[in-house]
Amino acid sequence: MKDQDRRAVEGMARSGMELEVLLGCFPSFPRDEVTDVYESIQRLLRGLDESMQLKVNCS
Repeated sequence: MKDQDRRAVEGMARSGMELEVLLGCFPSFPRDEVTDVYESIQRLLRGLDESMQLKVNCS
């Protein structure tokens, strides 16, 4: 995956998208790489204060 593609996945993961949604949005990207990016962002977000986390309701 290119660096620009990785940043796009990171941005969407930071916005609160779940892994399955990300995989559906980027079907041409390798699943394992998208999963790695998602898990990395989730670890980063868990390290933040609860008050600093972004919650998104897309209803």
